[in-house]
Amino acid sequence: MAFDHREPYVTDVEDYNGPLDRVSPYHYYMFTYWRLRGHWRNVLYAWTRRPPCDATAAIAPAIAVANVPTTLTITVTIGETPLGAGGRVAVYCQKDYGGTANHNVGRLFQGPDGQAGYGARITASASRPEVGLRVRVHCCGAVFTCAEVFVESGELGLGDTLSIVLGDPSCKPPVVCEKAKTLPFRVGIDYRGDGEFRPIADTPTVRVVGGRAAYLRCFAPATPAPGEPIAVRVVAADLANHNPAYQHHGRLRLSVVGEAASQDRIVEMPEEAHGAMLVQGLAAPRSGVTRIRVIDERNGLMGQTNPICPEMAPPGLRVYYGEIHSHTELSDGTGSCDDNYTWARDVEGLDFAALADHFEDGQSYNYVLADKWRLTQEATERFHAPGRFVTLLGYEIGTLEAHRNVYFRDGVGRMIVEGPEGERVTMDNVYDKLEGAEYILIPHAPKYHGINWRRPHRPDRQRLVEICSSWGISEEGGEGRYQSVRHALEMGYRFGFTGGTDNHSAEPGNPDLGGITGVLAPALTREALFDALLARHTFATNGPRMILRFEGHGGMMGDELVLPGDAHPRFRARALAGEAIARLELIGNGQVVHAVSPEDTDDATLEWEDERTVAEAVVPRELGAPSAYYYLRVTTVNGAYGWSSPIWVSQA
Repeated sequence: MAFDHREPYVTDVEDYNGPLDRVSPYHYYMFTYWRLRGHWRNVLYAWTRRPPCDATAAIAPAIAVANVPTTLTITVTIGETPLGAGGRVAVYCQKDYGGTANHNVGRLFQGPDGQAGYGARITASASRPEVGLRVRVHCCGAVFTCAEVFVESGELGLGDTLSIVLGDPSCKPPVVCEKAKTLPFRVGIDYRGDGEFRPIADTPTVRVVGGRAAYLRCFAPATPAPGEPIAVRVVAADLANHNPAYQHHGRLRLSVVGEAASQDRIVEMPEEAHGAMLVQGLAAPRSGVTRIRVIDERNGLMGQTNPICPEMAPPGLRVYYGEIHSHTELSDGTGSCDDNYTWARDVEGLDFAALADHFEDGQSYNYVLADKWRLTQEATERFHAPGRFVTLLGYEIGTLEAHRNVYFRDGVGRMIVEGPEGERVTMDNVYDKLEGAEYILIPHAPKYHGINWRRPHRPDRQRLVEICSSWGISEEGGEGRYQSVRHALEMGYRFGFTGGTDNHSAEPGNPDLGGITGVLAPALTREALFDALLARHTFATNGPRMILRFEGHGGMMGDELVLPGDAHPRFRARALAGEAIARLELIGNGQVVHAVSPEDTDDATLEWEDERTVAEAVVPRELGAPSAYYYLRVTTVNGAYGWSSPIWVSQA
């Protein structure tokens, strides 16, 4: 009997045994994907914890260009232990192998009679012609690809080789990756065919580099001291992923917009800069707003920095940009720890960054936990350069309800996630486990993760919330509106705002992937930035380098004010953006209490005094004392958003 497509699809595939055409294609794919990925993660988890075998592996070429089809060949050389019939070799490909736009990279287009087809193809051959091989590919797009090579007949001994070709020339070679990253290919050998793989110690690695430059990305300090020398980060970026162009050679002319031509600087961008360099020697404006325009006269490329305005920071403070929610191949991402910090510093021109990998046992399939923590600490210290680029030590705790990230004031921190036999970290014990450490705990994407705001809360440690990321904007909405940031504020949480990407490709600050955080701090040091985060002196955007200033009654964003009951709350705000601002809104106790729609300007201001007195504006809160809260929201003509942290008002 034919399936009636007017009936709803079957979405629970776990125990379903009926006709396949009744199953939702999406749910079938997701079920297959999770099952395959979970299986091979378990296999990799097991072989990571076994001693390595005596075979070796190499890959060629060692460098690939992003978004350019390239055939990779992995050569396995057999050691003293022979590999005979019934044995197999597995290659676990890094996430993003194939790139997000080339999801069919790992498919084995080969019919039962051996014919080739469209797309990429994975094949294998042995140095001994009498050895029979069979290839099986497991693939769910660029998120997961694993190839198995079975020895069906014959035997390979000492010095014999097995070649695995990713992108056999009989078909179309794959794009190795769209992202300029370090991609390891983990190789294991199951000598007996019983599923007990042993790793090859030397992991073959491909370095993916940026392609031809298409435009310039330019970054400058947002609020330097008037007239001080400043450095401008210039990146010759490709179209694949904003990757710096590896072989770029340019001649750059830098001009301060609106000032005399005598401020022009001309510098060479040599090929050995690999598309990213820091240009010194320009002076910050004495006052007002400016930008620095950069023209590559040799290649016909142009870019312009973010707005620069010394008076946008309160006295004694400066605006620093950073992004602290980024994952790598240490957990469920791609790219190394070094890739992560190099991207933040040299590609996005950020002032600070952090790693935020998962450490739960299920996320430690390619490393043991102790090694992951050591690698995280070492990279965080290696890239830390106070005054130039600051790193924060942290990680994501996935077992906490709705996930939370923890960051430390020092470079030592504390690892509270344990192995398979350890105690699970929960909201009921997390504060006890971290007791004595200087840390901050940040929930993220609450609207999308189903957070319960009534779980245990320490207002002295849970001070910030990630209001936007690659998940979307969590300001409003969610299930019954109860998961949003706005609802948390209504309950009485006193959260400042951060913006992050939650990217899984070691790319903090990538504008395609979410948001960034602006911090108002007195100095670019780890301690000063941490203290500013703890003080909630922050603003967030969904990617662009805006500058926000929001003040009232001598306080600034993130502050708690105590005012007489007969006083009227009053605030002023200013926003600078990289494009015209469509709207400034002042949010008070969950409502838009005042709005300004400027005309064709990227520099807008707002001033407002509440008609109500403090006694009238302050309302009871489920958590904590009665209060009123106010924050600034900015929207640009092309849909960029910015939010200041709130200012809270209580009655004296």
